[in-house]
Formats: sequence, C-alpha cells, structure tokens
Amino acid sequence: MFPKKNTTEEKPRKKKSSYRDIVEIVVAFAVAFLLYQGLILATGTKLPIVSVVSDSMYHTTPFGTWWENSGKFYEDSGINESRFLSFHDFNGLSKGDLLFVVKAENVSIGDIVIYQRDPASFTIVHRVVKIDGDTITVRGDNNPVSDPPFQKQDLQGKVVFAVPVLGYPRYILHLFGI
Repeated sequence: MFPKKNTTEEKPRKKKSSYRDIVEIVVAFAVAFLLYQGLILATGTKLPIVSVVSDSMYHTTPFGTWWENSGKFYEDSGINESRFLSFHDFNGLSKGDLLFVVKAENVSIGDIVIYQRDPASFTIVHRVVKIDGDTITVRGDNNPVSDPPFQKQDLQGKVVFAVPVLGYPRYILHLFGI
C-alpha cells in the first residue's frame, strides 16, 4: 500500500506557492515596465514599440503588380520605382507587425514614421511622401490618397525595423478597444 499523504503539510506549501506566484507576476510586470522606460530613454521617443493594427500599409499583391496600380502617384511625386525599391519596407507592413521606433531625426522621403494629430487620436503609421520645410505629407501604401499635411512636431518617431507577427497580442487588445 501507498503511504497516506499528510494533508496538513501540503496546505502551507500551496500558500507559499500562491504567494510566490503573485510575487513573480508583480516582479515580471515591474521588470517589463522598467525595460520599456529604458527603451523610451534609449530611443528618444515615448513610443519605442508599436504594433500595426490596420491594412493602410499592406500590399495586397506582389510588388510589381502593386507598383502598376499605385506607382503613378509616387512617380507624380518624383519617386520612381527603383527609388521606391530602395525604401525601408518597400513591400509595406502587415497587421500584427511589431515596429521598433526611434526619435524622428533626419526624416526623409520614403521613411515610415508614426505620428498623432492630437494626443487623443490613434497613432498612425505611414510613409513620408513629401517634405516642405516643417510640413510633412505621408501616405499609407494601401491608401488611395495622402493624409493631410502635418507639422514635424507631430512626429512620434521613425520606424527602424519591423518584426512580423510579434505585434499580434497588441493587435488583439486593439480589437477589444484597449
């Protein structure tokens, strides 16, 4: 026969285990918060990590076909196909991409930037298509028209690189309005 377990010994362990679990969760959140604050300091922007939550930068077709449909706007803006191919993420961005963002210094045509028109609005991720002094015009690669021009001071940052799929947790929160 198996020896009978002493249930009085297990209860204190469960209490310690539950307490330990709570402490570990609190510590994990604290570490994540501190790391995020460190990223804010290191990148010079209050939004160092952003998730793509719309299709405004998504290319629905291979680049050649996309250029046939959208290239006229860029050519009229002085951006030919070979120049566009030299841009960062020339194939656009997808929902759920996780973007690493730095301070928007030395922004040039073709850069993907994030901006907000006012603090209450959503963060917008689009490509710079025109710079006129302190005024910037951007356009989502999948949008039929450019956004209204805005001032450089409204820039929140410039995208350095995108990691596919890793932004889905944030995208799911966005779907629930969080």
